[in-house]
Amino acid sequence: MAQTLRRRSEAPTEASRLAPAPPPSDTVNGMESARDLLKRFEKLAKRGGTFSTNPDVKPYVFYGSRHLSASQVIHENLWKFKFSTMSRDVLDHMATNHDDQALVQMTQTSLAKKFGCSQSKVSRAIGQLSRHNFTWRERRGVYRLHPLYAYRWGSVKQRRLVKSLEKTLLEHEIVIPTVRNEATR
Repeated sequence: MAQTLRRRSEAPTEASRLAPAPPPSDTVNGMESARDLLKRFEKLAKRGGTFSTNPDVKPYVFYGSRHLSASQVIHENLWKFKFSTMSRDVLDHMATNHDDQALVQMTQTSLAKKFGCSQSKVSRAIGQLSRHNFTWRERRGVYRLHPLYAYRWGSVKQRRLVKSLEKTLLEHEIVIPTVRNEATR
């Protein structure tokens, strides 16, 4: 069955019309118009407020001569600490369950129940983390996680916490162990 092809000159009898375009909006990609933004800035200035488009300057602190942050170096070399599986589990638990002061509310008994192991195994894991200064005991049932491990380097939380714990952190420096190659022994 051959179908007849419609030629371009044969247009449909009723022309299809497009809907009219909506009027232009003052917002562009969710942003206010410049006029509204200026009004807000004027109100802010009248109340004595100030604003700045420049972010806070972050001091550079690097580990050794490499242009890397201390937290990056620690994370890259975490394998050199030879942590047990339980130590890594406890460290991961602490890294995800700390507050703004890098404090973790936990007891060894509660962790033993959570991980399904003995309290002595958790105690050894916390001891291993403490020897390498990843965590230390603040008081009964409260441990502090080292801010270089707990927070992203240069974040506002990390800078504030490092400033407030300056003396304590000098006592709890994380030193990356050197690993000897078996062939060089």
